[in-house]
Amino acid sequence: MKKIFASITAVAAASALCMSVSAADWSKAGYADGDPSTVNIISTDENGATFTATADGAAAKLRITLADILENPEDVSKIKSGSWKITYNGLSSLTGTDIGWLGGGCYAATGNSTGFGLSPNEWAEDGTVVWEDSQTVEDNFKWLLPSSVPASAEDAEFVFMDWSSQPLVSNNITITVSEFKLFDAGGNEIAQKAYGASDEAAAEETEAAEETEAAAEETEAAAEEVVEEAAEEDVVVVEEAEPAEAETVAETEAVVETAPAADTTTAPVATGNTAVAAIAGVMALAGAAAVVSKRK
Repeated sequence: MKKIFASITAVAAASALCMSVSAADWSKAGYADGDPSTVNIISTDENGATFTATADGAAAKLRITLADILENPEDVSKIKSGSWKITYNGLSSLTGTDIGWLGGGCYAATGNSTGFGLSPNEWAEDGTVVWEDSQTVEDNFKWLLPSSVPASAEDAEFVFMDWSSQPLVSNNITITVSEFKLFDAGGNEIAQKAYGASDEAAAEETEAAEETEAAAEETEAAAEEVVEEAAEEDVVVVEEAEPAEAETVAETEAVVETAPAADTTTAPVATGNTAVAAIAGVMALAGAAAVVSKRK
């Protein structure tokens, strides 16, 4: 049983490690231009960030630096390209309007991404449109010249933007950046930091995991001990029973006579339990001083 538990733990740890290699720390995402009014960050997780504009018609600008992304900041010198997905949520609220385009791009440290755009599924005869509620597109960049590579990860900022100037806020439309990946010249993905809302939260999560594992091991050990005791236990002997009055002794004998006998087909553990139950009744009436288990 311990081997099985250890194997499961190892697999879980390996899975967590695999996830951490490609999961960026989006908890460090913020606003661009040193201006909090440039973006409203809704949530972050290990896969990216969800945000929207702060007001209808305003550009939304979500900023993060590669220092907050890369597992090893020195790997910034190896980066040649990258890609990510942009998902707009809540677009069905624009159905029936004449809004026929949403889009933007990314300032990728030393240049711009290719940019992206979305359009409705249908155009009605009256000029209004029908939007699917969620749409996902891909955006990317390439640094073609050595001079394009940032000098340091701290200075390599990425600003993900919607510049369509549409009423995103009043229509509850949000934008999600996800699957952010960086590649070297050979097309190999460069490792990123594991996501963490804060160092304190990460420490608490680790402590909770360790406590859970310790509790599981204690429970397993207790279960094994019970099984071993049940297998070894054979006879329960009553010793040093103090004298009792005649009436009490008679009652005791009656209990012993009526105690159920073990059937020949009863398992040893069950037989031992029956014997213990009968003797426990005897001891309660006779006022025994001790019960000692005799083991093989």
